[in-house]
Amino acid sequence: MFTKVGHILGRLLIILGISEFVPILVSLSFNERTLILPFFICGLLTIFVGMGFYFAFRDVLEKPSRYDVIVFLVLAWIIIPIFASTPFMVSGVLTKFTDAYFEAVSAFTTSGSTILANSALAPKTVLFWRAFLQWQGGIFLFVIAVSVIPLSAIGGSELYRSALAHGEKEGFVSRIKSSFIPLVQIYLFFTLVCFILLNISGMSFIDALSTSMATISSGGFSNHANFGVNSFNNYSELILVPFMIIAASNLTYHWSFFSNGKIKIYKQDKELKYILSIIMIAALLIFMVLINAENSASTTIFKKLGVSIFTAVSAISTTGFLPDGSNSMPLGIVILCVILLFIGGAMGSTAGGFKILRLKVLFRQADSEISRLSHPHGVVPMRVNNVSVTSSILMSIWTLLFLFLSSIALFSIAYGALGYNLGVGIGLTVANLFSAGSMTGLIAPEFIGYSGMSYAGKWLTSIIMLIGRLEIIALLIFFSPAFRRN
Repeated sequence: MFTKVGHILGRLLIILGISEFVPILVSLSFNERTLILPFFICGLLTIFVGMGFYFAFRDVLEKPSRYDVIVFLVLAWIIIPIFASTPFMVSGVLTKFTDAYFEAVSAFTTSGSTILANSALAPKTVLFWRAFLQWQGGIFLFVIAVSVIPLSAIGGSELYRSALAHGEKEGFVSRIKSSFIPLVQIYLFFTLVCFILLNISGMSFIDALSTSMATISSGGFSNHANFGVNSFNNYSELILVPFMIIAASNLTYHWSFFSNGKIKIYKQDKELKYILSIIMIAALLIFMVLINAENSASTTIFKKLGVSIFTAVSAISTTGFLPDGSNSMPLGIVILCVILLFIGGAMGSTAGGFKILRLKVLFRQADSEISRLSHPHGVVPMRVNNVSVTSSILMSIWTLLFLFLSSIALFSIAYGALGYNLGVGIGLTVANLFSAGSMTGLIAPEFIGYSGMSYAGKWLTSIIMLIGRLEIIALLIFFSPAFRRN
């Protein structure tokens, strides 16, 4: 089974190794020449190991099975951060493997949690590598969502629809290649546009570049301590909102729009309509809470409206950028943000969460059950994205929902065993399970920071971030005895 995925893992490690040479340009620009050799060595090591995988395992042209997909997903999410963590250690910024792996996992899963207590004091080269790794994680998420995950049949992934054509009977490499170039083109385009607009708004070159990569990948990393919208001017806040929405939506429809120039393609993207509707409702509710909040009496109406929209978009996209005064926001806003984090973005986006399409299926089933009670002998077919929702798909989605809720309870108890109170435990679990670790300051304001965690806490958080991206079921299947026997 591993022979089918070893070849593509080798290719991914080679690409990662080449990308480790890019921060050398930043080290030259900011006169951080002592970091040139560490990144060069780490890049060579990663390429060497990647070439070993590449030549040791041949490319298999046949269509990968569900088991092949699960092995690939689990190994890719675990192995790639190992090699991505080496620059943090060799550079001397994070000397412990636990800390370096935590930072790499957080970046590659686009979670946004960070060990760096004060990122403003870290070398620009390391901050760029962290943002660049997060940006690559976003590409990885998009590509596998289009080419690989629909084959896994996990959590109703069969319902996902892409506007990008790909071969149905191709092997791993062929399927990924067919989606890689188009998606990277549109992904790079949005990153460049966001970067240019942020730079024009007054951000420095490196801050604008890092923030644009963190936004398009739904990551939320910042080059500043205590990052929030107060790190920007009003124009920057306004610029980030549409790009966070883009990151939370199905990128293939944006590619189709720019390729064909027909805006009617968005009529087929039902999830984008749901995202915009939820944002409007959530922003209105947050605005109403802020209007009645005592500690925001001096804030203007327009500022409250801006914070409401920004917070709603940041939460549902799981980007996690924090608004002003996030540590003192009313409980109602915290609860709304937790709900938005749970909902998440579209299937096939960089956003975390349970995903809007799955919730739509559950609501449709509830409606069907109500109709069936009114008309016991009636037949109420259920179709989503022009696909019939079978009982197996429904069972898969309900199972995923149960596992998500169970994981929140289980990991909250695990944090409690490490000495954290219930509120902090739930906040840490929700933030990292739904890839929004940078929003920890809002939903767990009593938490002192990831840098002060014990090794057990850091490994627990790393596991939660990985589980969130693997959507739990894949990892459970991977470790099940029946899977190993197969």
